[in-house]
Amino acid sequence: MAEIAGPPPQTELQAQQSVPFWRDTRILGVFGQIGFIILAVLFFRLITSNFASNVDKLGESQFICRDGTFSYLCAYDFMASQAGFDLGDTVLEYVNTDSYSYAFWNGILNTLKVGLLATVLCTFVGLFTGIARLSKNWLVNKLALAYIELFRNTPILLQLFFIYFTVLLAFPEVREAAQPLGLPIYLTNRGLFVPSPRLTTSAAIWLAFLILGIIQFQVMWIFLGRRQEKTGRSSNRWGWGILSFLIIAGIGWFVAGAVSDAQGMLAPTASRIREVDDMEKIWLNRTGLNFLSDLDTLSEEELAAATFQLCVLRDSASETNLTRQLRSMGIPFEANRFDRIGQATEAYNEGTCEAIAASKSILASERSTLENPNAHIIVPVGENPIVWSLPALEGLNFAGGSLLKPEFTALLIGLTFFYGATMAEIVRAGIQSVGKGQNEAARALGLNESQRLRLVVLPQALKVIIPPLIGIYLSLMKDTSLGIAIGFPDMYSVTFTTINQSGRALQMMVLMMLVYLTISLVFSLVLNWYNERTKLVER
Repeated sequence: MAEIAGPPPQTELQAQQSVPFWRDTRILGVFGQIGFIILAVLFFRLITSNFASNVDKLGESQFICRDGTFSYLCAYDFMASQAGFDLGDTVLEYVNTDSYSYAFWNGILNTLKVGLLATVLCTFVGLFTGIARLSKNWLVNKLALAYIELFRNTPILLQLFFIYFTVLLAFPEVREAAQPLGLPIYLTNRGLFVPSPRLTTSAAIWLAFLILGIIQFQVMWIFLGRRQEKTGRSSNRWGWGILSFLIIAGIGWFVAGAVSDAQGMLAPTASRIREVDDMEKIWLNRTGLNFLSDLDTLSEEELAAATFQLCVLRDSASETNLTRQLRSMGIPFEANRFDRIGQATEAYNEGTCEAIAASKSILASERSTLENPNAHIIVPVGENPIVWSLPALEGLNFAGGSLLKPEFTALLIGLTFFYGATMAEIVRAGIQSVGKGQNEAARALGLNESQRLRLVVLPQALKVIIPPLIGIYLSLMKDTSLGIAIGFPDMYSVTFTTINQSGRALQMMVLMMLVYLTISLVFSLVLNWYNERTKLVER
């Protein structure tokens, strides 16, 4: 039977030519792109016309240049004017006579300070709570669950109000400050007084050793890695690398303290103080005691009369360095703090204090201003690269250390626990996304629970944890603006105060949006880079 031949098959080009143009996906795609461009141009025109309309309503006074002329380029000239308002908590020293731009910069630093610190803390809180949420211990599991449900299901603004008004402002007054567990931390209604580090002149030398230690860590890491590839035996690169870094850092600490000779103490030559250790003998001779442990035998009047009077610059490294040594020796002293070295020299000249603690260069300059410079000697004072300033109650307030004000503390705690609870659920989901076979294989290899989480589970869970973590960090940085509700002077608060003072709403809003956009883009770039790096490592 003869086979009937059908029509020849159409080629792809003929099939496309037979489709009407209103159904051709290529033509429709071109029209779609043209339409999108037209809509974008119209939207941009609407925005610019709205901007021009708002500028007309605001008037030319918003864009007055310093020479009195009008120009859009002079929109931010007002930022050089005097701010005229106070800021309760700043990173840099600020007074109300500083400019608007300096006040705004302090607001940005406050935002970054509380945001970055809360980011680090909420990461630790979320990580440990997420792991505890999967614990087989009933109490640990339920406590983690209660924390997560409480903080995730209540508004963060309500939490801030509760922490600020109900907890922090309810702390005792300064004279009755609470000291938890005997630590050098004091809880008061003025804020938290905590120890703070002070860098001395030898810190630069120690920093050079730290950089050398980091280089040594990298060299050790590469060397042990290559040896491991050749021999196939584990080299414990982390352990040996950290040990080498600590050895170099320790050597640098002692070397920096030994070679530095910048700190000193100005005292009368007749006092017979030639080094700091002489002060113990002189003080014992003054009181008639044989040992410093016999202080309890003195009356309050005798102790006050024998107390060593010291003049120092407020919150300086010299003050912390010398007072730390006197405190460790057990010598009773009283520090008279001044804001300027000239005030301290005047008090020393009048006999109010027995010595001045400062850098040797400053003391040499001040000694030359005294009536008889040869009657005074600069005693060398040893130093460490970093000294810790401890808060101590003196009079009606604490001296030394750092003060975390209630507004900053409340915002930090609120952001940490709110976003820590959200992150805990992400960590829990990431851990549970790892297959059971991986856990069983880890246990079969003899790994304990800590090693199983650290070496097997968490590295695989990161691909699930990191993408939503980016959104958490971005939201946390933007929610620092909630500090305005409790009086924390972040960028948002400073912006609105500046608007009220200057009337430049348009300029300040644009500036604030650009800063928030920059912060968000930087966070996104860093975390996305880390996310891609993690994926490459897994391959």
